[in-house]
Amino acid sequence: MRNSIVDSIKTFFAKENLFKNIRNLFLLLAGTFVLSLGSGFLLIPFQIISGGITGITILTSDFIAPDIMSFILSWGLFVIGFIVLGFKFTVSSLISTIFYPVFLSLIMRTGVLEPFLEALIPGDVPIEITNGVITNLDALNIDIGLLLLIGILGGTFTGVGCSLTFHAGGSTGGLDILTFIVSKFTGIKESIPFFCFDGSIVIIGIIVNVVNGDNSHLITGIIGIVAAFITSMLIELIYSGNTSAYMVDIISNKSDEMLDFILHDLDRSATIFEVTGGYTKEKRIMIRVCFSRREYTKIKNGIAKIDKNAFCMFNQTLFVGGEGFDKIKTSEFESFKYIKKINELKK
Repeated sequence: MRNSIVDSIKTFFAKENLFKNIRNLFLLLAGTFVLSLGSGFLLIPFQIISGGITGITILTSDFIAPDIMSFILSWGLFVIGFIVLGFKFTVSSLISTIFYPVFLSLIMRTGVLEPFLEALIPGDVPIEITNGVITNLDALNIDIGLLLLIGILGGTFTGVGCSLTFHAGGSTGGLDILTFIVSKFTGIKESIPFFCFDGSIVIIGIIVNVVNGDNSHLITGIIGIVAAFITSMLIELIYSGNTSAYMVDIISNKSDEMLDFILHDLDRSATIFEVTGGYTKEKRIMIRVCFSRREYTKIKNGIAKIDKNAFCMFNQTLFVGGEGFDKIKTSEFESFKYIKKINELKK
């Protein structure tokens, strides 16, 4: 473990990697900052629960400040991820783990939040804020259209922030770590536990508001669903297109090093083909790898690091099934036709 950490640090500061890593570091910080803007200025003050750590901090804001709770959850989940998933995975979420609670604290504790909310919400009723959360939302009589706009903007900031961190090869950490832990031990596709965790937080928030008879917060809970949808949609549009599965074909003079990287660093398998060049008639080795969207930047950077002259073709795939991906399922209609055909043959 210690050698792995030391090697990662040396690789980061290597001359040939330094510019790219500084650029990625800037993107990680920018993405984390944009994410904190959406949470600190929009989602948390108006108690719009759209899932994730932000949703949990809103639910517990009566007992502990959201920035403090965010710090506890971020580092707690980081440690769990470090133990269960290892250093190579959790290091991608280190920047967000460090800076997201810091940015959130700067928004809530430097006096910039109150003037923003006063300018955003018209009326003579003074805004009461405790721990960065508006506590007299009912008395303010905020128009539902304004609340919806705030939810959409909050979801937009969150989606853009997450996409920037993904483009830099990083992760926002938080509940993503729990998602990948569940996926690792159950084989379930990451999107399923991710949806379950976020959906549970939103539903809990709505139930709590219904029990408390708080109609205004019930509306913000529903708007939270809209915000979550906007976030997911933007991540799909900005970062991953329309698919979560990718494939790359690689032809390189360093195929052994490339295969070692895929098997050990990427922790994926590969298929090897013997191909012939159309012009040179030279026989070469081609490596084909299927991987998830969150590994796109990692594998692209890995190929560039091993062989900058490698010929590679990245493709988005409609479907990848098997170990490490979705299970292959036959539709009920096709199954019915198959059973019917077998019965006819038996007759």
